[in-house]
Amino acid sequence: MSWDPHSGKPLPPQFSDNPAFNPYAPRTSGSRTWLWLLLALGGGGLFLVLLCCGGAFGVIAFGVNMMEAELKDKLRDNPKLREHIGEIQSLDTDLTASMAVEGEDTYRYKVRGTKGSGELTVKQHTDDDGNEVIEEASLRLADGKTVQIVP
Repeated sequence: MSWDPHSGKPLPPQFSDNPAFNPYAPRTSGSRTWLWLLLALGGGGLFLVLLCCGGAFGVIAFGVNMMEAELKDKLRDNPKLREHIGEIQSLDTDLTASMAVEGEDTYRYKVRGTKGSGELTVKQHTDDDGNEVIEEASLRLADGKTVQIVP
């Protein structure tokens, strides 16, 4: 039973344990189930977003790396490319420049070799067997000179 601190008399039962009427009544902690549920849903949602975005980025990166490797194999023995670049040491897709190029299936690559470096512009498509076919390719050297590599 709770006591009224002002009068010293006992409080009626409906008021004695109600914090609104008795500031000295013990406070009970409310259920925090909604907080845990919100945290679980938010954390799970964030995990799914990261998983989806990371998975999409991984698939795109894998595809770009496969295209680079296949193109490097196809151009490795090209006499005009070897004349100006030498043996290819690195071939990296320039995604920003590729998006700026007009035309479908036209990509730009930064190529570096034993003799020099430049920017390779390649128009290619994928055939029915899944292989990359180079329609045309040109190399712009560091001095601004452009050389037609294929055909």
